[in-house]
Amino acid sequence: MISRKSIFFLIFLTWFLINPPFLFASEPNSGKTKSLTLTIYNHGKALINEIREMKIETNNEPFEIIFEGVPTTIDPTSLQVKSSSPQFRILDQNYEYDLINTKNLLDRYIGKKLKVAIPDLKAKEAGKFVFKEAKLISNNDRPIFEIEKEIYIGSYSSLMLASIPENLRAKPALVWLVENKGPSQQEIEVSYLAGGFNWRADYVLKVERDNKSASLSGWVTLENHSGMTYKEVDLKLVAGELHEAPPEREYMGKDRMLFTKKVAKEEVEEERFFEYHLYSFPRKVTVKNKQTKQISLLQSTNFQINRILKSRNKNPYLYLSSYSGPTLKQHPEIYLEFKNTKENGLGMPLPKGKVRAYQKSSDGSVLLIGEDRIDHTPKNEKVSLKMGEAFDITIERKQKDFEKISRDVYETAWEIEVRNAKEEADQVIFEEYIPGDWKFVSNPDKFKKIASNWIKTTVSIPPEGKKVVRYRVRIKY
Repeated sequence: MISRKSIFFLIFLTWFLINPPFLFASEPNSGKTKSLTLTIYNHGKALINEIREMKIETNNEPFEIIFEGVPTTIDPTSLQVKSSSPQFRILDQNYEYDLINTKNLLDRYIGKKLKVAIPDLKAKEAGKFVFKEAKLISNNDRPIFEIEKEIYIGSYSSLMLASIPENLRAKPALVWLVENKGPSQQEIEVSYLAGGFNWRADYVLKVERDNKSASLSGWVTLENHSGMTYKEVDLKLVAGELHEAPPEREYMGKDRMLFTKKVAKEEVEEERFFEYHLYSFPRKVTVKNKQTKQISLLQSTNFQINRILKSRNKNPYLYLSSYSGPTLKQHPEIYLEFKNTKENGLGMPLPKGKVRAYQKSSDGSVLLIGEDRIDHTPKNEKVSLKMGEAFDITIERKQKDFEKISRDVYETAWEIEVRNAKEEADQVIFEEYIPGDWKFVSNPDKFKKIASNWIKTTVSIPPEGKKVVRYRVRIKY
């Protein structure tokens, strides 16, 4: 049977594990945070810069400072520490992350004595437990005990440990051995890189029914799996392809995203630094651990947009032999294009991300019409979004003639028929790839050479009608 004394000891031990008062030789010196900046990069890392007001004893002998409030994914090699006093000096520093949990506690008790509550086989009623003194001999898949010179592998209800092993911490911490001959009140600036972060841009494009104007809203989606919550931080995001030295060890976040939080529209400051772009948010933000958070990046309404139908033939081998295969049938691709300019209410470098486009149907419901990704897009550049394929327009390519003039010279003629099943007119841009050195033999539909191996023309198709375009080229290949 469990004695009253043992029950009190068990309660005390549980409280002790949750609130360990005497784990360290030195007390944590957390201080008061004066400023905290979180700068997140595209590649899964963040730079944390914190300034704390700390009270540090003046002592001629080296002593320890415990700096708590750091994530489990910190890269200790990136740590930088600076004091407001030139007479403060760090002699060595350690990152200690061996945290208190059941496995860590028992691992340190292997070969030592403890008390274990096991089923009382002598009790008349089931469910009775009795504490036995035991030696822990293994703690792999489950604890194995030696009790009264016998090996016990079985169920138990609880364990009682005599004390907390050394070097276990409730939270990860930086431990510094310092020398301070300056004032006791100082500002300590700490900066380091940490993993488990990510951010991306997500855009919503609302296209009007006439396909000539649209509105764009941009959202920054943050992910924090660093093991730590950052309260009231100055948030900065860096867009650009940052080169990293190949790491020997990667710090990866293991937690899952839990929820999404949206906040109101706000003006984001953007600036160029080095060869990247920096986005700074005007208010302080709290980024919780295991959280996906969205913050407004931009809002632009009623700017000009162009809907374009485009058909591209990129197969060079069609021009180098007689083609007798199945009919080359396709539907043109649909693109939405606009300029990233101030005149369009934009003009800010757009971080890469996914764009989802929506449009109202005739009954007023909003439907998804397509999505695409954009790369980092500087201001004044064109944004081109592929939305899908035009259902009601059909294109057929036919080789009308092929002739081998000599060993490496060919002549081929092509006909492209475009059929429009809609009740309104439309137009399609055709871009054709021609291999080798070539020239037109005939070009009745005025294809233009737009690159060394590409030709282009725009074809208008009447309502519920069709149009046929033709050209003939000579190729040296």
